[in-house]
Amino acid sequence: MELFIVEGESAAAAIRQVCEPIDQAVHAIQGKPMNVFRASPSAVRSNERVALLNRRIAEQEPPFDRVVLITDANPDGVHAKALLLGVVAETMPWLIDEGRLFTIRAPEYAIGCTQRPDPVFAYDEAGRASVLAQLAERGATGLTTQHYSGLASMSDRELTMAFTDPATRSLAPLTSAHVDTARTVLS
Repeated sequence: MELFIVEGESAAAAIRQVCEPIDQAVHAIQGKPMNVFRASPSAVRSNERVALLNRRIAEQEPPFDRVVLITDANPDGVHAKALLLGVVAETMPWLIDEGRLFTIRAPEYAIGCTQRPDPVFAYDEAGRASVLAQLAERGATGLTTQHYSGLASMSDRELTMAFTDPATRSLAPLTSAHVDTARTVLS
C-alpha cells in the first residue's frame, strides 16, 4: 500500500484519476507545509496540517508500505518537498528509519516523436536538449516538446508512467542524508 503526498488539490485530483485505489492513496497538502526546522515543538504539535498528515499515516490499517512525496518540478515544488521531508523527519522519523519514505521527481518536459507511442521525460533543460539530440541521432521524426506547468497539466498516461506505474516510474528513497541537507537549507 502506498500513500502519495502531493502539493495541492489539483495535483491530488490528477493523481487520484490514475492510481490503483486498492494499493494507492493520495493525500493533498494545502498551502506551504510548515517549516518544522524553525518552529517550536509546541507549534509543530498544534499545527492542524501536520496533525492531519500524521493521523493519515499512523492510523492506516494495514500500514502504508511506502509514503511517496510528489511535488511540481518548479522551484516552489522543490521547496515544498524539502518542507514535507522536514515534517516527516521531525514528526514521523520511523518512516525514514524503516526505509518507507520515497520521492518521485516530477518531469519538467515530455519529448515525443513519430516512432514512439510514449514520451521520453526530461527533468531539466539540459536533459531536454540531450533527449532531443539522442532522438535526432537515431533518425526520429516529428519531434515535439511539451513543458509541464505542473502535475495537473500532464495527461493520464503521462501521470501513470511518471508516478503510479511501478514498471515505469523512478522511485527514490529519502534518507537521513536528505534530511540533513534539508535541515541545513531550511534552518
